[in-house]
Amino acid sequence: MPPVSTLRAASAISVVTLISRVLGLVRDAMTTHLLGASWAMGAFTRAWSVPNLLRRLFGEGALSAALVPAFTRALQRGDGEAKHLLGGVTGALALGLTALTAVVLLACLLVPPHWVDLHGQDGRPLEDSGRLLLDLTLVLFPYVVPICLAAIYAGAQNALGQFAIPAAAPLVLNLLWIGGLLIAGSMAPGEPRTITLIVAWTLFAGGFVQLALGVVPLWRRGFLPRLRLPCRGDPAAKVFQAMTPTLLGLSVSQLTILINQNLAEYLTGPGTSTHVYLANRLLLFPHALTALAAATAAFPALSLLAARGDLAGVRSKLDAIVHGTTLLSVPAAAGMWAVGEDLVSIAFVHGNYTAADARTTALTTAYLVAGLPFLSAAQLYARALYALGEHRTPALASVVLLFVAVGLNLVFVLGLDFGVEGLTLASSLCNVLNAAWLRARLGMLLPRGGTSWPALARIAAAAAGMVAVVLIVRGSLHAEGRLARAVLHLGVPIAAGIVTYGALHVVTGGRELLRLLPRKKRGS
Repeated sequence: MPPVSTLRAASAISVVTLISRVLGLVRDAMTTHLLGASWAMGAFTRAWSVPNLLRRLFGEGALSAALVPAFTRALQRGDGEAKHLLGGVTGALALGLTALTAVVLLACLLVPPHWVDLHGQDGRPLEDSGRLLLDLTLVLFPYVVPICLAAIYAGAQNALGQFAIPAAAPLVLNLLWIGGLLIAGSMAPGEPRTITLIVAWTLFAGGFVQLALGVVPLWRRGFLPRLRLPCRGDPAAKVFQAMTPTLLGLSVSQLTILINQNLAEYLTGPGTSTHVYLANRLLLFPHALTALAAATAAFPALSLLAARGDLAGVRSKLDAIVHGTTLLSVPAAAGMWAVGEDLVSIAFVHGNYTAADARTTALTTAYLVAGLPFLSAAQLYARALYALGEHRTPALASVVLLFVAVGLNLVFVLGLDFGVEGLTLASSLCNVLNAAWLRARLGMLLPRGGTSWPALARIAAAAAGMVAVVLIVRGSLHAEGRLARAVLHLGVPIAAGIVTYGALHVVTGGRELLRLLPRKKRGS
């Protein structure tokens, strides 16, 4: 089977992901409508953040990063070896996560509620938020077992050249989440505890639906493995050995999110983790369409080139992917900054979510998206290092930067009184440092290369011109009502900004955007 084009694979992922992100925006708007920036919303986002973190680290992150190169090499030796490897990895993962889940559930049953809640609010007993947090964890934590297995199966499908179906898993989850909100809103209006629990049970069931999206395609292709436990020296055991430093290497941004959400609750007040949660959700919108899609599609190709010892090929592909991602992530970050306040206001201000909440979320988001280009580059650099078998540098960078992030959080929030916005500013600064660190290490392992300064200057100049046009167009249009504001304060300025960015980039000598336009096939 011929290899799948990285651009075509990234495009397939981006299309499905775009639909998923739109649905995600709808689901978050519905969630804030029912709960607002309340103590119940804070408890829900904190309970959800832990299984979500494990999904990203074990499923989509560290274990997947260790599995894909090994699975790709096994495929070169034969389908049987690849299937055997996958069976050992999934068997050990299922056993380990089941044991971890049992420990967490036992702890939730034994821990007093006031241990996990430091706040009372509006006459609410101190234990209410803590009890809800523990109850939600009892429902949501077991989600990690099916979703991490689903993510591993998605990595195997990517290595086999199939990208669209794995990318559709979050779309399915968003649909189920929206369905849960509709049920909760009709059954328990004004009862935040019941609403969050209904949604939590919906998400738990959604984990098994997403697992089916991984099981069925592999079964049809004859790659669904029989679960087994690997012994010492087994190729599957080596995957877990490689995973340990990778786990640290990919964890810096995810652990920072988790820390920020909890620090927001304890340093700036109950419910303020909602702003960090929504800021990260809005960041994922442009991030998923740029770096995430590119990294997912390119990782198997980078692993294959590294396995062949083609370092020049790794450098060439990495430079092309990083440049293409920068070409899109810089205007995406700039555009999100320019329209962020309108976007948050139009999407979320209704029901229990107020205009004052929107202003805080918009500023929190602005600080976070400023680091998007560096977050994107760092994730691509990390994938290249993993493909080369270099795990120590990303791991060391993550450990160091995790402490740096906590220190910056305390300085910005307690020392400089930045409020919850200071937490996301610290995250962006850490993304800058992470990208610089990993890029320097790659410079030692690969032939010389990298994006040229003139190309970066073109991107920056085009993005600056785009922001100016967006702000001018936005300021010249006046609208009342949610739909009119969505069209005139978002749709029209964004369209004008896209045209401006493309035109300025081409006028200043860039031709990369033109290559992304569809072309007629020459021959079959």
